[in-house]
Amino acid sequence: MLEHKGTIEINTNRLRLRKFQTSDAEEVFATWTSDERVAEYTSWYAHEKIEDTKAYVGYMVSRDQLSDYNWIIELDQKVIGSISVCYADDDLEIAGIAYVLGYDYWGQGYITEAAKAVIRFLFDEVHYRKIIAGCDSENIGSARVLEKAGMKREAVLREHIRRKDGTWGDDLQYGILRREYDPDEPV
Repeated sequence: MLEHKGTIEINTNRLRLRKFQTSDAEEVFATWTSDERVAEYTSWYAHEKIEDTKAYVGYMVSRDQLSDYNWIIELDQKVIGSISVCYADDDLEIAGIAYVLGYDYWGQGYITEAAKAVIRFLFDEVHYRKIIAGCDSENIGSARVLEKAGMKREAVLREHIRRKDGTWGDDLQYGILRREYDPDEPV
């Protein structure tokens, strides 16, 4: 049985994962929502105005039920990204995660560290049975993150993603079962 706890602070060796705050909007805008490179494989377009980011951050702040999980990722008290449960089916005990990281922080293992910490929390604290995630097949970095976080590729949904340029992309689907997860692996 699931034990929802809401977004509680999680600390790793290098990162602090915490709730969104209204005051995060300017850092979020500067770090990722205004960056076309970060937005390339997302469902949203890069924000041209801070007001768009303020609305987004306000929405994330408002999602504060026990079954909502939305973390800001901080490194040395700087906002560098976010990670959330973007899909949940409590009857099937499945949670889907999604994440975004500022371009200046790519390739340094931060999002893998955050994903491992969130997976650990969702298995150990909330008791989900399975964690899933997906990415565009061209987003090689994101696929690598999911694999390093312990997930296995379960499916390729061919031409399942409509990219912003109008082309179709394959959706790589990943998952990890609680019985496959190693709680002793360092985050």
